Amino acid sequence: MTTATIDTLTVDTRLGPVQVRRGGSGAPIVYLHSAAGEGEGLPLLPELARHFDVIAPMFPGFGGSEGIEQIDGMEDAVFHLLDLFERLGLGPCSVMGLSLGGWMAAELATRYPEKITKLILANPAGLYVPGANIKDIFGRTPSQMAGDLFADQNHPVAALMHQMDKLITEGGGASIPFEMIKPQIQSMTATARLGWNPYLHNPKLQSRLWRITAPTLVVRSDKDTLVPAPHCETYAREIPNARLVHMPDTAHMVVLEQPAKLADIVAEFIAEG
Repeated sequence: MTTATIDTLTVDTRLGPVQVRRGGSGAPIVYLHSAAGEGEGLPLLPELARHFDVIAPMFPGFGGSEGIEQIDGMEDAVFHLLDLFERLGLGPCSVMGLSLGGWMAAELATRYPEKITKLILANPAGLYVPGANIKDIFGRTPSQMAGDLFADQNHPVAALMHQMDKLITEGGGASIPFEMIKPQIQSMTATARLGWNPYLHNPKLQSRLWRITAPTLVVRSDKDTLVPAPHCETYAREIPNARLVHMPDTAHMVVLEQPAKLADIVAEFIAEG
């Protein structure tokens, strides 16, 4: 099967211009990225584009998207998404989010359930589960993060993260070009505006999950050590018409480790009608 082309366009919003990657054909599905800001070259997008018109916006503060200084929490994020959807001419559609993006998708679905026809939450953040805290993402080294993000430490991105640690250790950071670490700094700064305090959750979100009306698929990577399993289990239990599926041999960044399998699972779920 021919690989779908993913184009990058710029959409003007009330907060400023944002990058949107789009490709494929058919029913639209919106992909909301994680705190890693995965965008350019994300292998999940062409895999999804085999089945759908895939639309992947970069949130303000990530990539080339502007306007993060006007975001002060998840409520602002939801209103930005509503504005973006309208400017893209999107009606009710499927929405998928990974981690931070899953949290955004859940917040959108609780406030405006009529906007979402199918909801897919992959290793989502957003909840506080006693005794199952999400690990720190702000004060750890790339190597420490790689252990949580990838089941396979030989994955090219994991290997790069370990190499960055080696350069920092051996060269005191001086040997790392700023342009190499700029995206990580940028992403963490933007994430902090959404999830610094309280840390990566909304204390009221769990009590609102009953408002979600879209059939929901919660994807849990069995080797994800960043977001503990009870978070996925809570989403699946509290959202009406939700189903929990497990993906073995993959960690938090399932969109990089098993993009084709994940896309097939999503396509099968949406095709159920």
